[in-house]
Amino acid sequence: MQKEIILVSLSPERLPPNAVERLQAAGEGRKVLVTLDNAEVEQALDRIEIAIGDIPVELLSRMPRLRWVQLWSAGADRFQGFPELKEKPFVITTTSGIHGQQIAEHTFAMLLSWNRNFPAAFAARKNHEWLQISGSQTSTLQGKAMLILGYGAIGEAIARIALAFGMKVTGLRRTLSKGGAIPGVTLKSSDKLRELLPSADHVVNILPSTPDTYHLFGAVEFNLMKRTALYINVGRGATTDEAALIDALKSKRIAGALLDVTEMEPLPAGSPLWALDNVILSAHYAGMHPDYGALALEVALENLDRYIHSRALRNVVDKNAGY
Repeated sequence: MQKEIILVSLSPERLPPNAVERLQAAGEGRKVLVTLDNAEVEQALDRIEIAIGDIPVELLSRMPRLRWVQLWSAGADRFQGFPELKEKPFVITTTSGIHGQQIAEHTFAMLLSWNRNFPAAFAARKNHEWLQISGSQTSTLQGKAMLILGYGAIGEAIARIALAFGMKVTGLRRTLSKGGAIPGVTLKSSDKLRELLPSADHVVNILPSTPDTYHLFGAVEFNLMKRTALYINVGRGATTDEAALIDALKSKRIAGALLDVTEMEPLPAGSPLWALDNVILSAHYAGMHPDYGALALEVALENLDRYIHSRALRNVVDKNAGY
């Protein structure tokens, strides 16, 4: 009798050493198939029980034995174009929990670069220019108010650093019943966003991309912000009305934007965001980590052990909510 398959849809360089052997050993006889070839996947459709990595979403509905999908990312937004999958019996889990430190550091790298005017210093260096910076062209974090949208594991990692800088932190979360925030952080319901925006110096967006969060942050929200405030998005680009953001930046309605994500990626060459001098932009790599594969594998292996022993999986996605 042919054994069920654990499909691993990842390129070899994204897997740590011995990953296949460890999955094979933990899989209790299941065959581990590592491939990015859709034709090879199609030949095994009726035997795939578990799928790990960047699985071809369009093939999932054709896997009759599929019971669990372990993503290699924190977000599950790629499933939103396939509403029929909501009715399928398989569970989706993510690697949520392994991104906090690097995204927090990336956020503060952008913030500190802005406050200490590093973009101007870097540009001057290319021209061998000793740039004279005045005090009015710098800022500090101490005492500033940070508002975090989508306060969870990543938000908590950002909040810890913010508190160390002496900032005042408020986290917004859709469900307050999930537990309290760390000491020093005020936790509020997401519906208080517009009420709290006028007092925030730094607005940090870590929201997932779902139908409910699409363009959640738009012209109304930017108009409520201080003119001296910064908008930071390290979540998903689709949560922001980019046209409204560009208008707010061009008109100096807000001081600036620090963006790791954009509505369309890669950002089109014709986007005004490239040329605006009040924007710091990185190419959606805030979540990258030198040992990302090893961190993700540990989540997958823990969930595999839970799956085999019929225990609740970590980081289960609510298919209706989208995260």
